[in-house]
Amino acid sequence: MFHPEEVIFAPTGRCNLRCAHCRVRSDGPELAIEDAVSFLESCSAAGIERVGFSGGEPFLRLDFIVAVTAAAVDQGLYFDRLMTNGDWWTTGASLRAALGAVAEAGFDGVIGLSHDAYHGQAPERVAAFMAAAYEAFGRRDAVELLSVRSPDDGAFFRGLETVATALGGRLEYELSEPARIVDEAYLARSEADPDDGSALVAQVIRSPRSRSAEEGAWDAERWFVDDFCEGPGNVLYVHPDGAVAVCCGFANENPQLIVGSVGDSVEAIVAEAAARPLVRACYEAGLATTRRRLEAAGVRFPGKTGDACFFCDYLCKRGLVGSRG
Repeated sequence: MFHPEEVIFAPTGRCNLRCAHCRVRSDGPELAIEDAVSFLESCSAAGIERVGFSGGEPFLRLDFIVAVTAAAVDQGLYFDRLMTNGDWWTTGASLRAALGAVAEAGFDGVIGLSHDAYHGQAPERVAAFMAAAYEAFGRRDAVELLSVRSPDDGAFFRGLETVATALGGRLEYELSEPARIVDEAYLARSEADPDDGSALVAQVIRSPRSRSAEEGAWDAERWFVDDFCEGPGNVLYVHPDGAVAVCCGFANENPQLIVGSVGDSVEAIVAEAAARPLVRACYEAGLATTRRRLEAAGVRFPGKTGDACFFCDYLCKRGLVGSRG
């Protein structure tokens, strides 16, 4: 059952980078601070406790981040991730000023730094961003690295090694994948030691690229396993134009997953979500059940995919599940 626990604001679709794997539209209107704060208050009254930021590049709307963060603090809400590519700044002074403003407004969640072969940021600038974030937030565990796998990640891995060295740490691997950047203070800690944020640890969270059907996404050996959207979670994702979706993944611009706008009450949005067959499939019956039903009705898919989010987007794009029902 869909029951939103977090609201994620994407104030702009603009971005300073042009990544090959990104599906976010860069044009169009931008979210007004007043509308976001009003909707945030409605979310708080409805029992939603967490707030996050996405985009586009949110730091291109620093005024928005600061104002909505301050409003969330006033509402007593918790913070999740503030997503960024960490490469939008021009000078070290401007970087420190921007991060300092967000910290002063009260943000105490995690900075989700999107860094992979597609983003292509210079390792030196990634390290500079992370160091500035540690200084602004007073913790050396304030940044997570969210990384999309590419066919050739060799240069990216070497860049991560450079980042780790610049921060005074080292890159650890698990099963041939980078897992975290840590320093000696982190490695020397015991479970009984207080977590005061003085030790360096930056988790590296790896995920597959969600591809289009034309790029060979149907070549999996077996079908995806349903997670009932536990990965993205029960969220309200607010697009720059004020549309509200029930998904924070790349499929969230499809009309089947948009259930209202910031001008609607959370109660009305949740009721609309309950009327959407695809939303019920994602959060209740499971997309695998929908797949089997469609196959029984004669639908034939190009192959198998292990990516439930891709499959959801495919259903939307092909109109295989209606907007209402």
